[in-house]
Amino acid sequence: MFEDLRGFLAHLESQGQLLRVKDEVGVKYEIAAGMRKTSDIEGPALLFENVRGYPGWRVLGGLFATRKLVALGLGVPQEKMLERYLTLEDQRIAPEIVSTGPCKEIKWIGDQVDLAKLPIVTHASQDCGAYVTIGVQVGKDPDTSIRNLSIHRMLVLGKDRLSLWAPADHHLGRMILMAEEKKRGLEVATAIGVEPAIVVGSQAKVPFGIDEFHVAGGLRGAAVKLTKCETIDVEVPASAEVVIEGVTVPGERVADGPYGEYPGCYSEAKQAPVLKVTAITMRKDPIYQTALTGMPVTENHTLIEYGNAAVVYREVKKVVPEVRGVNMTPGGTFRHHAVVSIKKRAENEGRNVILALLSMGIGLKQIIVVDEDIDPRIACSTLDPSCSEARVTAGLGIDATAPMKERWRFEKVEIPGVDKVKYI
Repeated sequence: MFEDLRGFLAHLESQGQLLRVKDEVGVKYEIAAGMRKTSDIEGPALLFENVRGYPGWRVLGGLFATRKLVALGLGVPQEKMLERYLTLEDQRIAPEIVSTGPCKEIKWIGDQVDLAKLPIVTHASQDCGAYVTIGVQVGKDPDTSIRNLSIHRMLVLGKDRLSLWAPADHHLGRMILMAEEKKRGLEVATAIGVEPAIVVGSQAKVPFGIDEFHVAGGLRGAAVKLTKCETIDVEVPASAEVVIEGVTVPGERVADGPYGEYPGCYSEAKQAPVLKVTAITMRKDPIYQTALTGMPVTENHTLIEYGNAAVVYREVKKVVPEVRGVNMTPGGTFRHHAVVSIKKRAENEGRNVILALLSMGIGLKQIIVVDEDIDPRIACSTLDPSCSEARVTAGLGIDATAPMKERWRFEKVEIPGVDKVKYI
């Protein structure tokens, strides 16, 4: 269990999994280039200690760039992650409210707010601007006041305005719409730089109405300490490095994008809600954390792997009790492709598993079911035993060529300067 992000960083450093970067770097592309390179070589997390134009700030990147780093964050052996995650996610522990915390050491309120003073990173060459990418958003259900945790990108629009890309089919997006029906904005706090259990817990696939701080408590084995925000009625992790407080503007939408997204290509501009920032609080000597997305594998992928694998495992177990393993594949961005190993005792069980998973509505596009003696994490090739008779078979064709119109949307996300990174 780690009390805060800094405790985790100290642990990573002791394990040789944190690199302190002394070279001067800029927030436009240069930090992201290091993150891209360390993701590609499954290297360490990076703490940039000399950020051009932002004296006194450090920027953390690639904290969850590999599965190993995620496992270290939860104190679980990598090969046991799914097994332990399934257990820990269900062992929920309610948070503890405290009067204050390190996140209140510095306060900017009202006219003091200026997002330009934060070292917010621009990642990919065609991104439309600088984005907050790994802030944990905390909002409350307008009807029940139950908290919800999530991570959604936020585009800097001005000194006190951010987009909040939370689609309506996500819990936070639904809550924004619920608040707008009541003719008001939704109060949202974004906690940046929190301990790993909170980040991983925010990605749990739990039903609407479950406070993910309870899940995070189970993952860490102790209650998360929360403290009240300064300007809104929301509680945040008391040890967060930075907290951005704000209220969505009812009915207002703004173009958000292009943005280098998780499939490895760019999303078009989409209409997103707007957040009016009312306060920014932080620790002394703060660490600003950013995360990379783009071509797999990046933090965007590793953080959702086990949450997705857990929900797939539970669904398969309803159909076939003897589940031997689940693998959300990197090629499927840990969300679209699943390989499931089962002990089959009836001929149609494999088909039933496929139908059950495709009907879940979580974005699965390809499911492969294998027998119990096959490791779902290992790809293999054999002579085709599926043919019903000689020279009789079935085929599947996928046209994976990019469409001629708006071809730029399918270009590979590019992080300028990766080839110039010498410190890794």
